[in-house]
Amino acid sequence: MTTFYLVRHGETQWNQEQRLQGWLDSPLTENGRAAAQRLHKQLQPIEFAAAYCSSSGRARETMDILTAKRQLPIVYEDDLREIYLGDWQGQTIEDILANHKLDYELYTNYPAQFIATHTESFGAVTERAMFTLKKIADQHPDETILIVSHAVTIKCIVNAILQRSISELWTAPYIHGTSVTVIERQEQQWAVKEIGNLHHLQ
Repeated sequence: MTTFYLVRHGETQWNQEQRLQGWLDSPLTENGRAAAQRLHKQLQPIEFAAAYCSSSGRARETMDILTAKRQLPIVYEDDLREIYLGDWQGQTIEDILANHKLDYELYTNYPAQFIATHTESFGAVTERAMFTLKKIADQHPDETILIVSHAVTIKCIVNAILQRSISELWTAPYIHGTSVTVIERQEQQWAVKEIGNLHHLQ
């Protein structure tokens, strides 16, 4: 059985500003780095065989904190990046609501009705993320793997494993910064063990 610890990157400056990132980037805030440090301590007893990380800077910065003092191979994967948000990237939610209110409300409240024109679709994110997880599981049978990725990407993974429809994509719990989601793969069977765990911040 392969066990995955999926961690969302720490809080960033643009998260704080309510500015959408997608494939663009901003550095971690002081709070984001501190939360990652606390998670680093919580994860110390776990023996990871390898680490895989979104190629985005905020994920890499988080991974550097989580793997400090570990001799772990780290692989950077474009397919673990966040959903590509096209014209919305770098804009604040306030600005998007002023100019694309209907589209953004469908994206956030009715994901099954959201039509990806300038953005990546939820289906495309799911496909690339699950393909990557399967590839990693095949390379690491019976090992424990650390992954740093993003909120929507992790949501898409969970949704796929639980065999939910896209309409259920935003089902609670929310994937907060540095939260931990644990999934397992036994042969061809997947299971979700924890979603969005924040024990290290309590």
